Order: sequence, then structure tokens, then C-alpha cells
Amino acid sequence: MTNAPALTSDQIPPSYARCFQADCPKADTCARFLAGKYIPTGKVWGDAVYPTARQGNTCTMYKQTRVIRAAYGFKALFAEVKQKDDTPLRNRIKAYLGGNTTYYRYHHGEKLLTPEQQDWIINLFRRAGYTEELHFDGYRELYDFSPT
Repeated sequence: MTNAPALTSDQIPPSYARCFQADCPKADTCARFLAGKYIPTGKVWGDAVYPTARQGNTCTMYKQTRVIRAAYGFKALFAEVKQKDDTPLRNRIKAYLGGNTTYYRYHHGEKLLTPEQQDWIINLFRRAGYTEELHFDGYRELYDFSPT
């Protein structure tokens, strides 16, 4: 994969199911097999993809390796929002992301928004009538290790 960001074991969620089947025809493009190459020092067990997931050339646990442009921070989005729209928009985003704590983890960059989450939030602002300069505070290129 050209121009791929550097990868370390700490970038992979601890509960991410890893695969170790090097003979799989899809191993070269599978995020789970890639994750299997990066085991943290001292980790001796965890979630894994069983050989039974593979049936011939298909695998029920296959996940295409992809690099995404993840986002964080909401200050830029709310910069031009009218006061009457601020709380309803913020509450919708909090509900979508899973609550107050999770919202602030995305806001401060502790968690990063996938492109799909970004689209949902941008579309929320568009439906509310905001169409100019819709962007998040920051972006990072990284491998997608979301569960699905």
C-alpha cells in the first residue's frame, strides 16, 4: 500500500479480532491479517479469527484494509452556528456518538471519526441549513480498524 501511514500495535483496538492465516488468498488485503502482524509485547491471548471463518476463497471475517482520513474536534463546525441551533445540533451529535463522554473524546481527538461518521455529522449541519465551510478541527490519516 503506497503512502500508507506508519502502523504500530497501539493503534489497533485491543479487542480487534486478528487473523493469522497466511495461506488465505485474501491475506494481503485483509485488515485482520495485517493486525495479526502487530501484537503488543507481552500480549499472549486475545480475539482471533478461527479457520472455520474461511470457506474456500471467501471469509466471513474478511475486512478490506483501508486507510481513512479520520477527523476530530467540533469547534470549526460550530463556529458560525446560530445560538438557537447550537444545543439541538450538539445534542443530536452526542446521541449519535453515544453520549456526553464519547462526544468529548471525539472533540479532543482521543477518538477519531470515521468518514461515515463525518458524513452523518456534515449532513446533519446541511439539513439544518449550514452549507459553508463545514469541516472538523483536525484530520489524521490512519488504518481503519473499526469492527465492521
